[in-house]
Amino acid sequence: MAGEHILIVEDDEAVRSLLAALMRKAGYMVTLAVDWSQTEAILPKTRIDLILLDLTLPDARGVMLVRELRAAYSGPVIIVSERGAPDDRASGLELGAEDYLPKPVFPRELLARVRNVLDRRRTAEPEPSEGGLYRFSGCTLDTAARVVTGPDGLPVDLTPAEFDLLQALVRRPARVHTREELMEAIGTAEGETSARSIDILVSRLRKKLGEDAGNLIETARGHGYRFSGRVTTGS
Repeated sequence: MAGEHILIVEDDEAVRSLLAALMRKAGYMVTLAVDWSQTEAILPKTRIDLILLDLTLPDARGVMLVRELRAAYSGPVIIVSERGAPDDRASGLELGAEDYLPKPVFPRELLARVRNVLDRRRTAEPEPSEGGLYRFSGCTLDTAARVVTGPDGLPVDLTPAEFDLLQALVRRPARVHTREELMEAIGTAEGETSARSIDILVSRLRKKLGEDAGNLIETARGHGYRFSGRVTTGS
């Protein structure tokens, strides 16, 4: 589906331009980074659906880049690199990359792999909806009634801001939500509008949901929060 946002991390200007033109022609939004520092600056501020990652950057290199990336970003990563040795490819996949293509890449093959990865991610995520139910770890979030029920069948006593924050997280599980995005999600509920207030709300939510469900709200250090549990939908 066109319109998804791809971050291309590549220090070679010719390759970067080629990849950007290919992705834009296919209908994707594109952001470019030439090194790891730029990548770190972009991720907290921009929702990225997929990253094309070179492993040889001016300020960082090697498959351990994938591990660094995973601390800040939970979405799919496709490695596009001159480091095409079997050990490099295996290590990159073991550390969490969805795919690995050695350079030079064939544009048609790369585009097909990008589409396949995004298609798999789309089908794995529940579609956001203005109504219906979201179920996770024995809990149910009812968007219409604005009620969260615990595994014991009893309502969890949430404030409006806590409910809005949890709703934002479970509607897009596995993604890192920046504090700024979560601030927008809760609006002006209870006057909770600062980045620090998001941390306080998350702490309260974890306690109210209990250990099993509360621990599903994970901290992406320096970036925000993600909901790591499996979420199912229904009405």
